[in-house]
This record gives sequence, structure tokens and C-alpha cells, in this order.
Amino acid sequence: MPKREWVYESMGTRWRISVGDGMGDAAWDAIQKTITRMADEFDQTYSRFIATSLVRRLATHAGEAEVPADFTAMLDWYRRLWHPSNKKLNPLVGFSISDLGYDADYTLTPHRTIRSTPDLDATVTILDERHIRIAEPVLFDFGALGKGYFIDNVAAYLQKAGLRRFVVDGSGDIFHAGSEPLRVGLEDPDDPSKIIGAIAMSEGAMASSSGNRRTWRDWHHIIDPATLRSPREILATWVIADRAVLADALATGLFFAAPERFAAFDFEYCMLNAERRVRRSAGFAAELF
Repeated sequence: MPKREWVYESMGTRWRISVGDGMGDAAWDAIQKTITRMADEFDQTYSRFIATSLVRRLATHAGEAEVPADFTAMLDWYRRLWHPSNKKLNPLVGFSISDLGYDADYTLTPHRTIRSTPDLDATVTILDERHIRIAEPVLFDFGALGKGYFIDNVAAYLQKAGLRRFVVDGSGDIFHAGSEPLRVGLEDPDDPSKIIGAIAMSEGAMASSSGNRRTWRDWHHIIDPATLRSPREILATWVIADRAVLADALATGLFFAAPERFAAFDFEYCMLNAERRVRRSAGFAAELF
């Protein structure tokens, strides 16, 4: 039976699902339908751009709220990374980013007043797997790790379906399963048509981040919640980890804090600074051009 590949658009991202295990048409169709449903449900729950989403509903009131288990799981990741990132990885940044112009209508026009980002510890409490308490109305933005978390969910679904060789690629954030290495290019943040190197990726996850995407005025999609500015000292980051959620989060976190701050986590990294100098960990075995 032939290998399978499926490309589709969802959650503002171009997805490519490649499966090396042979299967019949019916099984492949079922996989596509299930992943499509998963993506729709995730987007309808966590997108701050959808007026009826859970995060938009939570933005209107304080107090105790019932949420999905995925919500508290992502929130727990933020809690683990908040202090190592110098309190920069904060899912409560939604109102600030929206006021800066990256809002549901993509106005890209800053408001006269920009709301500050609340303190995570003081504002949100995880009561149990399905309940949280919010001290004041906040607009959650899971953008720093939400895509990676969803990639892990898709990978877990494929593994549960019995597949052992596959790639889940969400616009360059990847989970790779299989014994054969996957060669991945490192995009040049100054020229997306070029790469600055390549790496043979073993089984696991890889994520990247750069300031050349989703830009407007003086900002790009990474916002320092304390200064309300986009960091400029780092041009791009690449992170390899066992899970895509961690790789995704640290690809953003390295814009705010040195790799040593995240020593409690197991990962490899490569960073390109504004002077186009590369810093990488010993285990990030890329060929740099």
C-alpha cells in the first residue's frame, strides 16, 4: 500500500500529515476526518479570534470556571515556564496583544490605551483538572505553546491508531515518529526563500520561531508583556525536544531568557542573534552554511 500525505489549512496554519505506514483508503479517510474534527474543536475552544470561543467567553467575567482538561494542561506548562522565562511566557497577554492591534479583526492599529498583562500567579488558580479560578477578566492567549500542544495531540492519536512512521508538520513545527532521520532546513529569518543550515532530526519534536512572521508597525507576534515591545536581540530560534509543546514554548522563551534559565528541561537549541551570530547546544548537530 502507498505512503500517504495530506495537506490542509486550519487554525491559521498550513498542516502537512505524512504517514509511512501503509493503509487502505477507508482508514486514511477516517484519520483525515478525525484530525479535522480535532483541529476544529481546538480552534473553536482556544482561538481568541473566534467570538464564540471559550477564551473569549472567559474574558468577560471573573470567578470559578469549568474548562477542558487540555486547558489546564496548557496552563500548567505556562506555570512551569513562567519563572524561568523571567515571567515573560504569560498566557494572560491576550488583552495587551489585542490592544496593540493584533486583534480579532486584524486591524493592526494600536489602541490609545494598552491594557497591562496581569501577574499569572496572582490572577489564575488551577483548582483541579477541569476547574480554574480567575481573579479578574483576562483574555487567554495560548499562542506560545498551543500549536505544539495540538501537534502532540495529533501525534498521540496517530500512535494510538497503530502508526509508527509519520510526520506532523504545522508550518515548520514538527513531530517526527520513525527510525529514519528527517532532514529539516533552518529558515533564514531575513530571507524565507533561503536556509542557514540543515539538521537530520531523530524521532521527537522540533519547533522554530522568528520575528519575520506576523509583523505590523514596530511589533511582531512575540510580545514582552512587561515592556509591550517585541524583542529584537534574537532573530530566530530552533528547539528540539521530546514533545512539541515544550519545543514550541522554548522556541519563544529563548527570545526572553538565556538557555541556562531552562536547565530543568531536556532540550537542544540553536539561536541566531541580531548580529547573525549563532549559539547552539552541543546536541544540536546541524550543518550550518
